[in-house]
Amino acid sequence: MLKHPSKNMIKQGGGESLGGFFSSDGPLYQVLDRIGHLILLNLIWLLCCLPVVTIIPATTAFYYATIKSIRRGRGYPLVEYWGAFKRNLKRGIPFDIVLVALGMLLTYNYKVAAAAGTKQSAVFSMIYLVMLFCFAGFVIYICPVLSRFSIRVRRLAGMAFGMVFRHLPVTVLLIAGTAGCGILLLSAVEAAGSVEQGVNPMIGLLLLLPGGWCYVSTFLVEPVLKKYMPPKQEGDDSWYYE
Repeated sequence: MLKHPSKNMIKQGGGESLGGFFSSDGPLYQVLDRIGHLILLNLIWLLCCLPVVTIIPATTAFYYATIKSIRRGRGYPLVEYWGAFKRNLKRGIPFDIVLVALGMLLTYNYKVAAAAGTKQSAVFSMIYLVMLFCFAGFVIYICPVLSRFSIRVRRLAGMAFGMVFRHLPVTVLLIAGTAGCGILLLSAVEAAGSVEQGVNPMIGLLLLLPGGWCYVSTFLVEPVLKKYMPPKQEGDDSWYYE
């Protein structure tokens, strides 16, 4: 028959539990460590996006470091980020230039059609809106695809474009989440610019929101990417099969 634990035993057990919770291997430390690395990656990503033509390589590296180091615990986040950034510069910059130009063109045509106010222009505005949706889905998928697959650019583009329609519910969630983050970030920048003295707390979103959304989006994107990966070979312990 089991005996009731003494008070000393209860206190000792509670102390060990709390000690484990706050230790370097405890859940609190791990959460804070992940948040700290995400903020650091977030800051580097913002800096790497400043030249504009490096947005795609920077975002590709952001996703790669987040899924491999932050979620899977493989490698050091900064090392993984810079490695992925350098590997994808050659392929990413041409994508970036074409996508920026195409995005500006589609947005301009949509605004012109929507402002015309005729029945014909309303039809064209809907067409451009659908094209913008496809464009946004492609832009979101191309970075994870670039980070995962070493295939020709044409096949990469075809794979990313096919994902937009084959995984439509995920595409909608990714576009909605990304658009929401973008709106919040623009609001934070405007709020920070409107403050005459001091720093607006909203500016903290610039250091937290992109990294947080990148981390959350991996839970949506990874199941999609795994459908396009070759079957796992026996003895293969690669992190992307976890």
